[in-house]
Amino acid sequence: MGLYRRKGTRFWWMSYSWKSEQHFESTKCTSKALANKILSKREGEIAMQMFKVGQQGERMSFTGLCKEFESAHVPTLAASTQTNVLHFLENMRKFFGDRTVSDIDAGLVADYRNYRKSQPSEMNPTRRIKGATVNRELAYLRCILNFAVERKYISENPAHGVKLFDERRERPVKRMLALEDEQRILENAPPYLRVAIVLLAQTGGRTYTEGFSLRWDQIDFDHKVMFFGGDTKTEGSSEPVPLTGLAHDVLLSWRKELAGKSPFLFPSPVKPDKPITSVRKAWKTTLKNAKVAYFPIYHLRHVFCTRLSWVAPDAVVQRAMRHSSPETKRHYQLGMVEQVRQNLEKANEQVYGRREVLHFYDSQPAAEKEEEIAVCK
Repeated sequence: MGLYRRKGTRFWWMSYSWKSEQHFESTKCTSKALANKILSKREGEIAMQMFKVGQQGERMSFTGLCKEFESAHVPTLAASTQTNVLHFLENMRKFFGDRTVSDIDAGLVADYRNYRKSQPSEMNPTRRIKGATVNRELAYLRCILNFAVERKYISENPAHGVKLFDERRERPVKRMLALEDEQRILENAPPYLRVAIVLLAQTGGRTYTEGFSLRWDQIDFDHKVMFFGGDTKTEGSSEPVPLTGLAHDVLLSWRKELAGKSPFLFPSPVKPDKPITSVRKAWKTTLKNAKVAYFPIYHLRHVFCTRLSWVAPDAVVQRAMRHSSPETKRHYQLGMVEQVRQNLEKANEQVYGRREVLHFYDSQPAAEKEEEIAVCK
C-alpha cells in the first residue's frame, strides 16, 4: 500500500492489496496529508472486512436507480400517492441526472433541498415552494437511497442526517372559529360548500379523502351513521361515524336537492359521476366575502375536536376523531383560553369559597392611614 503521483494529474493516487489483488484508486485530493487519511481509512475498511471493490452503485446512475425503484416500490402505493411520488422522482432526476449513486453524498442532498426550496410554486409562481413539499420529497429520496442500500448498491444512506425545514413556520395560525364567523361563512358559501362545512364541522371528517369523496350509499339515514370505509388513513378511520341531528337534517335536504343526479354527495360540476376534486378557490372566495381571515378548510376538523373537548372526556374525543392515541387530540385542540379561565374560576371558588379574597395594595388604604395618624396624635 502507498501513495503516488500519476503523470498528468494533480491528485494523489493510492495502491492497496485486497484479496491477493493489487488495486489502484484516486484519492481525488491534492493534499498529501488528506490523501494519507483516506488511505488509512481504506486500510481500516479492508482490515475489518467492510470494503467492497466495485460496488454496483459506482456503475449505476441515479436515473437507473429511479427506474428500479419505480417498478419495484411505486405499484404498492395508493393511486393518489403514486401520482405524487412520480412527480417527486421527476424532480430528482432533473437535479441528480446521470450521476452515479455512489457520487451522491450528504452535501449533494443538502444542495438538492436548498435548490428545491428556491424554486417557484407551480400553483403560485410568485411564491417559493413550501418547506413541507420539500420535506416530502426528501422523505422519498431517503426511501430511494434506502432501497439502494438494501440492494447493496451503496453501503449507507447519504440522506440520513440531512436537516429538514421547520414546517410549523409556514403553517397558518390555528384559531378557534367563532360562532359569528361561522354564520357569516355559511351565509356567503355556495350551497354545496355550505353542506360540506356543516358536515365537516359536525363529523370531524378529513376534507377530501373522507368528506368530498363521500357517496350516498355510505350514509345510513335510518341509524344516523356514516361509513367512510374505502382507502382510509388508518384502520380505526373506517369505524362508523355518528351523525348529529343537524348533520342528518342538512344531508336529507341536500339529497332532495340533488334528486339522485349523482352517486356522490358532492359531484363534480363537469363529471357528475365523479366527486369534486378541489374547493380551494370557492373556499378562499367565501372567506373573503364573509370578511373572515383565511384558514385552511381542514381546520374544521380542529374546530370539531375542540368543541367536543369542551363537554366530552378524552376517550369520547379519541373515538370521535378516530385516533389511535388519546394524546393526538392535543394537536387538534384550538384556543382553550376561555375554558381555562372558567376552570380557574371554579378552582378559586373551591379554594376560597365565599370568603373575601386577600387583596394586595401598593399603598395602604385611606381608612387605615387616617387611623394610624389618629393613634400618633
